[in-house]
Amino acid sequence: MSYPRKLSRETILEVALDTLESEGLQALSMRALASGLQVAPNALYRYFPGKAELVAALAEEGSRILLDALRTASAGQPPLLALRTLARAYLDFARSRPALYQVKMAEVRSGEQAPPSHDAIWAFVLELADALPLAHDPRDVGTALWAGLHGLVELDRLNLLDGRDAQHTLDVMLDLTVAGLAAGLNQAKPPTAAA
Repeated sequence: MSYPRKLSRETILEVALDTLESEGLQALSMRALASGLQVAPNALYRYFPGKAELVAALAEEGSRILLDALRTASAGQPPLLALRTLARAYLDFARSRPALYQVKMAEVRSGEQAPPSHDAIWAFVLELADALPLAHDPRDVGTALWAGLHGLVELDRLNLLDGRDAQHTLDVMLDLTVAGLAAGLNQAKPPTAAA
């Protein structure tokens, strides 16, 4: 006879994450999750008032996992190399955990306020951007980096890279970025518009 797992927020998230990654968001329901945990559905509501809160917690977990990957990849590296390894870690996360990546991105867009882990990722990226040899505002650099990486992830997800490997495309993008930095193309701030 099998016994149900001890119920906790962590256990629920673990099973929800497994379901999300193996079957997709459409298969994730409180009833199905309760069945997998061998508990009554109302037992879950003590931890999550509904599916929206569960999905928000999954997005938060996804951000935590991504931040750990970004930190690990770029630890102890000079800024330009850290930029490369961070970008590769971002692409690897999005490609290896596509459902979690989609949930994370949807949650960032849906709330009035960014989840705490998104703010932590943003602070980490701004710290790297500030260390790069650029005169641009680190927020502009971070936004440009995020736009390029997320754009590549979406092109890859939609199969729009015309058969090109996403990793190779990322390497080309990074080569162009680093070459621009080395040539001093981005050293001066663009002129500000007259008020």
